[in-house]
Amino acid sequence: MIEYNFDGQVARLTINSPHTDNRFTRQLMLDFIAGIKRAGEQQAEILVIAAKGADFTLGRDQKERLPEVPLRDNLNLILTANEQLRQFPGISIALIQGRALGFGSGISLHSTLSIAAQSAHFGFDEIDHNLAPLIVVAYLPYFIQPRIAEELVLTGRQVAADEARSIGLVTRVVADDQLALAGEELVSSIKGKSAAALRVIRRYTQQLPGYPSATLNRQAVDDLASWVEQGKP
Repeated sequence: MIEYNFDGQVARLTINSPHTDNRFTRQLMLDFIAGIKRAGEQQAEILVIAAKGADFTLGRDQKERLPEVPLRDNLNLILTANEQLRQFPGISIALIQGRALGFGSGISLHSTLSIAAQSAHFGFDEIDHNLAPLIVVAYLPYFIQPRIAEELVLTGRQVAADEARSIGLVTRVVADDQLALAGEELVSSIKGKSAAALRVIRRYTQQLPGYPSATLNRQAVDDLASWVEQGKP
């Protein structure tokens, strides 16, 4: 469900489960994390994240049931994926078409840069599945204005690409038929820059204050798991 390619400078990670709207099962999440780690270990300068099909991803597969896997383990995979993507030492680029909901919007935010097709839509729709996305609640105000962040989480409202750019969910919007080309042009532009300088910028950026601490993220997982285990009172 994940295709991975590496050419010596650029790693390409492609989500390939269009028949499920690229929903993230536990295995897909594990493969996604492994792909990011592999790109880092191979010292890729650029990591391109894309998806096949009409939608980038509809987020976590809410219908997946794994009784043998503790809920906290599954939730911690989200933290691991966010951390791996955020701490990738090179430049990560997300190319987003269609819907990017829940974890999909998270990928857009945790990537260094994200380009959306004009028809793309974003949102955190967990509330529509009767879930309280506390992990999102913890990190979203770091990226966008807090009141807007709270509104998106409380309502599950989807936002079109232009609004997503205006509030900071993506960095650029292009015509639908220009998404792949815009991605390649960005890759070419970055490849022409000093890799050493880019790494220094990325290291410094990752140390800036405001992103939730590991302690707060673990608290979000514990609080969410406890709430679900208590029957969502």
